[in-house]
Amino acid sequence: MSTTTQTRPGLVLISCKLRVQNSLRCFAGVRLPNGLAIHDIAVHTSNGKSWVNLPSKPMVDRDGQVMRDPTTGKPKYTPILEWPDRATADRFSVAVIDAIEAQHPGAVRS
Repeated sequence: MSTTTQTRPGLVLISCKLRVQNSLRCFAGVRLPNGLAIHDIAVHTSNGKSWVNLPSKPMVDRDGQVMRDPTTGKPKYTPILEWPDRATADRFSVAVIDAIEAQHPGAVRS
């Protein structure tokens, strides 16, 4: 589902693909004030808290095979983008979740 919703100056929700699986609620896309579009932002909710994860990519070994956590067997990921500090990351999470909730009430904070 593609949408365009602005809830804070500059941050615009450009897409929201609802997908509930474990803590995952959806994948979002936003446009920042400088024009940068960020797609595939994972939006999560668990134990009454909601947050977003910036896009990441699977880690691969020298043979091109996806690396897995030896304990869980789950794929390991490495960040593509990174905020300079936790406070900035938290503000971004709130802004993205607010934008999603404005267009899809209850999609994240239910």
